[in-house]
Amino acid sequence: MTAWRSLPLALLLLGAVQPSTAQACSRVLSNSNGQAAVVGRTMDLFMDDQAALVLRPRGLKTGGLMGPALENVKRWQVRYGSVGVLSAGHVLADGLNERGLNVNLLYLSGSNYGPRDPAKPAISNLRLAEYVLDHFASVEEAIAGLAEVQVVSDRFLKREWGLHLSLADRQGHSAVLEFIDGRLVVHQGNQTRVMTNEPPLAWQLNNLKRFKPFGGSLPLPGDVDPASRFVRASTFLSTLPKASSDAEAEGNLYGVMKNIAVPAGAEDYSGSQSEDAWVTLWTVIANLDRGSYAVQLARNPYPVWVELSKLRFDRGGAMHVLPLQSPRLTGDVSGALNQR
Repeated sequence: MTAWRSLPLALLLLGAVQPSTAQACSRVLSNSNGQAAVVGRTMDLFMDDQAALVLRPRGLKTGGLMGPALENVKRWQVRYGSVGVLSAGHVLADGLNERGLNVNLLYLSGSNYGPRDPAKPAISNLRLAEYVLDHFASVEEAIAGLAEVQVVSDRFLKREWGLHLSLADRQGHSAVLEFIDGRLVVHQGNQTRVMTNEPPLAWQLNNLKRFKPFGGSLPLPGDVDPASRFVRASTFLSTLPKASSDAEAEGNLYGVMKNIAVPAGAEDYSGSQSEDAWVTLWTVIANLDRGSYAVQLARNPYPVWVELSKLRFDRGGAMHVLPLQSPRLTGDVSGALNQR
């Protein structure tokens, strides 16, 4: 039984106890701005993940596990090219494919993937984002396709990582996929536009009702723990004005992401025992309609971005990797990513 399920609801609602984690991220979908479906995502982590921008061309061979070997492990070739952020040199944590499907891989403490069913091809949870981007063009396609495989917990950096996945497409459809008590739980609709970390989404949505913008009496929380970030993101998303351009829609959402990012040195004063008040390393703003993907490192005030229409997804071969650590790397890097 996971920590959040074994505690009284009153304690969870008060934020008295929350499980320890090693990764704390936030994801927000703006799909009612009048211009485009735009997704913002932050990566918060206890270590520098040496983020790199990657291009995954059609035909790339991939799959397998990072940890112990299993039978009937899924391997595949990329069907749809994509761009994304590679974390710690191995895990595709975020991305957007050429069909406008966006995925975000976030930490969820206590995830339970259930016993292994050898009759189904196994997909590493660490490769879940790339599997979805490589195969599917919409949220509905991805949900249907994942029913044909089994996601299994994998090991990386000498530990296992509980993970959940959020999806969005050009039509503004959204979903959150979580692995609870050994089964896949799929949430769909506008209630899935915001995702942080633990507790799972159902708990977060119930907790949201306690705050003034959503019918409750509590003021807006200011802490950096996942529950507080979820409330702030939901609140500011609900008050975003209509945009007059794509750029304004992206800029408005970026303002929300800055409000839920964790600055260096921040401490969690919520009273919880959570260890996931880690610094924000990078932020992504993805415009699913226009096919643009921007990344900003916290230590570099100047973002880099690519336009998917400029990328060469037809070259096959190896994944193209563009490290983002140089402060001199700014602006449109589509050409540089094509050459890597």
